[in-house]
Amino acid sequence: MTQQYSADEQAPEDLRRRPVVYTIPEMEKVEIQTNITYKTVEDTALKLDVYYPPHYQKQTALPAVIFIHGDGPADFLKDIKDSGQYTSWGKLIAASGLIAVVANHRSTEGLNNVVGVANDVDDLMTYIREHHKRFHINANRLGIWTCSGGAPFGLRSALYETPKFIRCIVCYYGFVELKAYYQGLYGETNYSAPVFSEEDFDEFSASDLLLRRTRDIAPLFIARAGLDYAELNAALDGFIGEALSQNVALTVMNHPTGQHAFDVLDADARTEEIIEETLEFLQTHLLQ
Repeated sequence: MTQQYSADEQAPEDLRRRPVVYTIPEMEKVEIQTNITYKTVEDTALKLDVYYPPHYQKQTALPAVIFIHGDGPADFLKDIKDSGQYTSWGKLIAASGLIAVVANHRSTEGLNNVVGVANDVDDLMTYIREHHKRFHINANRLGIWTCSGGAPFGLRSALYETPKFIRCIVCYYGFVELKAYYQGLYGETNYSAPVFSEEDFDEFSASDLLLRRTRDIAPLFIARAGLDYAELNAALDGFIGEALSQNVALTVMNHPTGQHAFDVLDADARTEEIIEETLEFLQTHLLQ
């Protein structure tokens, strides 16, 4: 999630405690390896947790879903993998018969550390693939789940040079264009804002990466919140249009009354339907 709170919105700690508003059987029976350091930067250990299905004997490597979380201030993102949203998503994935990897990455610090976060995500993907035997992960069958301000980084990882080992992509209420995220934070003109060139924006533009792809991309699932930030949905709708024009294997589910972070904020039938379809999408493209 992206932390953009006004006085009448959820307090950060209250939001961090909220789990996903959907459950399936045996979620509480999954096995978890916790606090594995995949990278140390500036004396800070970036850690990941690995969620395994109940009763998994680890005799056969399983596909895995890698979570690239949203953005926010460094204090809010500290150990975000332990928040209610990500622990419950990890359990949902594992109880669905897949492995989930939930990791921390750094804050962009108001888009002043974009390169650092991109490096964290790249290093996370490399670490998982290099240590796949340790984690009993099928390194050639990976999915990415990303959301909000993490989407420019998660989608860049999935779309840049279209790696064959990425078999499916899920994006929830995502800033698919870094430029849209920038405009949402700073507006059109703000002299205190970090400076980006158009080439910089293009590197973190899902639409631009789609145009420059060299092969078919993995099937893509987009969950859209109808009441989301205007800049976010405008960019997201543009990306959906470009994906359709390129005949991408695309699933779009819109929550007309959904808020940003509807998976933890909106306990209603449409949210449950979208999450259920997400799990089925991941099972279809990773297990079959």
